Amino acid sequence: MKVLVLLAFSLFAVVAFGSGWEPRVLGKSETAGTPIIALGERLFRDARFSTPKGDLPASCSDCHLYDQDPQGMRAYADFFNRSWVSSRTGDQRRLGLRNAPTILDVAKMPQLHYDGEFSSLEALVKGTISGRPMGWMPGEETEAFNHARSVVLNDKGMTPAGAYRDQFQKVFNVDVTTRGRDEIVNLIAKAVAEYCRTLKTHKDSAYDQFVALNKLDHGPSAIEDAKAFGERFIANVAQLEAKRELRLTKDFDNTALQGLKVFFSAAKGNCVTCHTPPQFTDHSFRNIGISQREYEKFHGEGSFAELSIPDAAAVRRPSPQFREIPSKAKPAIVDLGFWNFVDLKTSRLRREGESDDLFLQRMVGTFKTPTLRNLAYTYPYFHDGSVTSLEGVMAEMMVVSGMAREGRVRAGDEELAKVRFDATDVAALVAFMNSLNEELRR
Repeated sequence: MKVLVLLAFSLFAVVAFGSGWEPRVLGKSETAGTPIIALGERLFRDARFSTPKGDLPASCSDCHLYDQDPQGMRAYADFFNRSWVSSRTGDQRRLGLRNAPTILDVAKMPQLHYDGEFSSLEALVKGTISGRPMGWMPGEETEAFNHARSVVLNDKGMTPAGAYRDQFQKVFNVDVTTRGRDEIVNLIAKAVAEYCRTLKTHKDSAYDQFVALNKLDHGPSAIEDAKAFGERFIANVAQLEAKRELRLTKDFDNTALQGLKVFFSAAKGNCVTCHTPPQFTDHSFRNIGISQREYEKFHGEGSFAELSIPDAAAVRRPSPQFREIPSKAKPAIVDLGFWNFVDLKTSRLRREGESDDLFLQRMVGTFKTPTLRNLAYTYPYFHDGSVTSLEGVMAEMMVVSGMAREGRVRAGDEELAKVRFDATDVAALVAFMNSLNEELRR
């Protein structure tokens, strides 16, 4: 079945994108009418920037879907556990490295990709149009950028917007026919980045309406950490309940309320520590054992603890060996996430007095904390897309938190062992998570 879907997609991509045809504009933003946003969105949806050497033409929008797919709405994510990429003679893989996360509210994210590879949207765009998502191989960056320049210069204007050279002239007041490759690539990155910055959540989910209705705070104060905020939030809810003034709604009922109490409690769910409102992420990087769990499915319990990982002085990062999907045939490879990109000297995660080696060891298997908003439109979950339901996420969290309390998660985040919800809390937690969904189609 997967092969049939792939063939159908490939045929569509070749027919649709091969001659410069573009899909209809999807999604709305408050600045969608401005020239730079229109250009950025067009570039975002153009598959001609992908390598002609691959078998699967792709655009940014193929991994970050909105309503293009008959399977349903997406929060600018796809349906695969790992996004598909072009198969090449030198690399016949079909799966990309990780699950495609939502890019709603991406402008608020200080570091991008699950492993923090990029520190700006512009850098992310350049890395994408010259990277494996577009079918390019390592070492082909110059060729990819030359190809991007060629796409812009040779566009025939078969859309209402006209040729790219006319749009670039209008937006940037430059004649692209007189500009070099690097300048054109930088302008492509700027336009796509500006478009992505318009993709925002509305903050009007059932949870947001419950918070507003009861005049609760949307997030921590400037001098308050996530745990303190969570405990204060619960205390405020309890006070309203005691006075019989707490107001629920049709879409935020008592089950969701019970889930909220577990979520915000440091002694129970401890979820708010990492998934802090209003974004429901702390934008940090944490090891909750998912990479270890995937590795040990192939190599057995305890194998991740025995895996040899070089110290800070001996390793070159990013390391292809430690930025790869585990497999039975290759026990030395694994995905260590942020370990590959963390700056040992400037990272805010480094503790006072911590050596390079100790800090790097602590970064093993860390990945960016994802937002919990709009989970109904972003499954499957985790960086490896290994879980397809929220109930499955809860089950996995109970397993890994139990492992952490037993000291069995290598370099596990210290907050993981404090997650103590149980099976009786799952239905309520799922109801609360679902209260964070919005109506995406506007």
